[in-house]
Amino acid sequence: MTNHSLRPLSAVPETQGRRTHRRTAWPSPYDLPPAGHRLVRLTDPPTGRRLGQRLNAILEVLAGRRAAGQIRPLVDEALFSRLSSQGLMPGIRHHVAGDLRVCRPTETALETSTIIHSGPRVLALAARFERTRTGWVCTRFHVLAPRTEGAQAGRPSVA
Repeated sequence: MTNHSLRPLSAVPETQGRRTHRRTAWPSPYDLPPAGHRLVRLTDPPTGRRLGQRLNAILEVLAGRRAAGQIRPLVDEALFSRLSSQGLMPGIRHHVAGDLRVCRPTETALETSTIIHSGPRVLALAARFERTRTGWVCTRFHVLAPRTEGAQAGRPSVA
């Protein structure tokens, strides 16, 4: 049988008052992305090259060369449902060919326009990008085709 001797523990020094816990700055709930979305912190708007790549990706979906699901993070939900349900535009064979014109009407919006060469036809493209909690997304996208001959027949010709 073994004998063990117990000795008293030294007294724990008491703290003066309550200990305060300092929190670091927590982000506002309004700055957090919605559940299920990936957080991308983009403080500056995308460059002209990046905007051109996004526009080309959307054009490829309209031409049927890219699956619509691939552009889901690039566009908002309303535009995604319109693009995925819209019929194909097989006449669009080429990418954005003209200079991309970008204007910034507000701090959280960009509006772009350019031209697309599709064989002998020239089409206009207009798009709007807005900054959201998940980054810059396209909210408006329109390919403006020239009027058909029937629509121009009612207009008087200017000589």
